[in-house]
Amino acid sequence: MPFIDRLMRSRALLPALLALGAGISISRGQDAAWDLKNYHLYNAWAFLHARLGTDLAPASMQSFFNPLLDLPYFWLGTGPLASAPRILAGFQGLWYGALVYALCRITLRFATQSGRMAHWTDVVAIVIGATGTMTLSQAGMSTNEVPLSLLVLAGYFIAMPLVAMPEGAKLAARAMTAGLVCGLAAGLKPTAVVYAPALGGAVWIATGFSRTGTRAAALIGLGSVAGFLASYAAWGYALWTLTGNPIFPMFNQVFHSPWMPVTSGTDRQFMPRSLTQAVLYPFWWLEKNTTQGGNAFADARYALAMIALVAAGLAAAIARGRLAPSPARRMLFAFLAIGYGLWLALYSILRYAVPIEILTGLAFLASAELVGAAFSAERRRIVSLAMASMLVVVLATTRYTDWGHAPFGRTAFPVQAPVVVPGSLVVILSAPNGYVVPFVRNAEAARFVSLTWFNANGAGYGFSDRVNDAIVKHAGPMYAVLRDTSEPEQAMLRALLPRYRFTSCARIASGIEQTRRRRDLSDNLRLCEIQRERGA
Repeated sequence: MPFIDRLMRSRALLPALLALGAGISISRGQDAAWDLKNYHLYNAWAFLHARLGTDLAPASMQSFFNPLLDLPYFWLGTGPLASAPRILAGFQGLWYGALVYALCRITLRFATQSGRMAHWTDVVAIVIGATGTMTLSQAGMSTNEVPLSLLVLAGYFIAMPLVAMPEGAKLAARAMTAGLVCGLAAGLKPTAVVYAPALGGAVWIATGFSRTGTRAAALIGLGSVAGFLASYAAWGYALWTLTGNPIFPMFNQVFHSPWMPVTSGTDRQFMPRSLTQAVLYPFWWLEKNTTQGGNAFADARYALAMIALVAAGLAAAIARGRLAPSPARRMLFAFLAIGYGLWLALYSILRYAVPIEILTGLAFLASAELVGAAFSAERRRIVSLAMASMLVVVLATTRYTDWGHAPFGRTAFPVQAPVVVPGSLVVILSAPNGYVVPFVRNAEAARFVSLTWFNANGAGYGFSDRVNDAIVKHAGPMYAVLRDTSEPEQAMLRALLPRYRFTSCARIASGIEQTRRRRDLSDNLRLCEIQRERGA
């Protein structure tokens, strides 16, 4: 079908997909996700104003995350596009359009490596991957998983020719570049750390563990280390000099920062509850469920991809001697399997699995082609029927979640916070309240500290001690940012200041604290003065 092949090679494809991504983002409204309200805005502001050594985690644990990915969104939203919230949303949607374009390029290269032109079944594979719950639901959002996945897919695309390259044919430069791109993603946000080893392992397996494949995998690893250092080393050094742990608070059982207990610091709440669930976790997602927290969703892609890979393995085993998966297929299957295994062991947080999810459609296609070649002379018909059926099943059963959106306001970040006296201490009670900090008037002349679950987890250690000292010993004006739901944190404050009261409370007006149907979510978000009674 030459038309499809020409379409996928067209120069108009990229601008069309970018426009699609921008349109999807604008149609959803203002990003109002929990993470945006907790740390994406604060971290960018804090970096631009060199607050790492001044504030004490106003955005709780996430205050220590690498802020580089958050800078473009924050800078545009508080600068050139401050009065153009829809254009800012459209800008954020470009990442999704670029990600789908990367998927198109991978799919086209896969077709070429398979010795054929692109077919409508390739388009089906793209649609299946691009409409996954975690991929599509994060289009236009500040979670950063979409731009990270774009880097990972770029690395995969660059590495694809390695599985067929002879020794010395510019292999080193290509392998290093592929690893570098994936390493950049890992350095920008650790949620992408599993994909560089998955790519190196996939290339090694796809080349049959050959000498060339071993060298390529090693160079991918070397490149990924270089990429990681390029995007993370400066931030890691700053954390190390401040806390004694370059990835604080993660993996503190390795680095032993005195600021926190000897624990991993990773979020384990979404890990499988049993061995059975670990093995069959994707089948829990077939029906609408909340295994990934309070966000209900349903997605059959992961379970069907697992079945497809098993079917491909069985087909290859049965037809052994006359049929074997091509290097391109082995690379795809190995990348998905290794990436999923590492993801499952480290996080099991599904929205971090976008690079796996977006390739599920291509995995269906690769498996269907292999099974069709093994068992039927009507290979093309079998593949067409399988892909059409798969498309109907996934689209009919997928249930999307919404991470949080609000109606657009007059400004990109419609937040109006009261003024504080220069030299004051502002205590952020509970999360997600960190996003308020950049919009507090005189914020640059104040100091912000937090009382959240993070303090409770580190009670008796350096971070908690520093926060406690800052509150107890502060002699000037003191304020609190709180909600009606901040009672546990108020109890923590009461333990430090037994006799205090809130006075002169002023509402923090925030257009982000609502649903798309304008239901108020603010819980009386406010800034109050903390008045200590005599002797307190």
